[in-house]
Amino acid sequence: MALIIPNQKVGRDSHMQGFYALYYTGVAGFGHAVIVMKDGTIVGADATGGTYDGTYEAVGDNIDIRVDLTVPAGGTLVTGQSLAQSMTQSITATLPMHFGNGQPVAVRTPMGPVNVIFKKLRDA
Repeated sequence: MALIIPNQKVGRDSHMQGFYALYYTGVAGFGHAVIVMKDGTIVGADATGGTYDGTYEAVGDNIDIRVDLTVPAGGTLVTGQSLAQSMTQSITATLPMHFGNGQPVAVRTPMGPVNVIFKKLRDA
């Protein structure tokens, strides 16, 4: 469930809008995904069928994100948990304003810590 935030194309956060590759690692492995950030909304998917739905907002020199990650049954998370049933976890994080520069960012999830590299692919 995504919260739609009014169009923010002409704000200081317009440079955040775009397509991003995510490369992430945890104690049990690695994964990758693609997300789109546009007008305060985040949507995306990963290679194992996980989906990302959420919001973002520029706050000071940072970006606050809230994403619901839904993973299908039978998957294994990079944090080590094997899933007998599908699961949704809400992830919140505060990212630096220039998070898409390819530098790792530590994200605490409800299932454990994950290191994420955000790489901006193109503008949205």
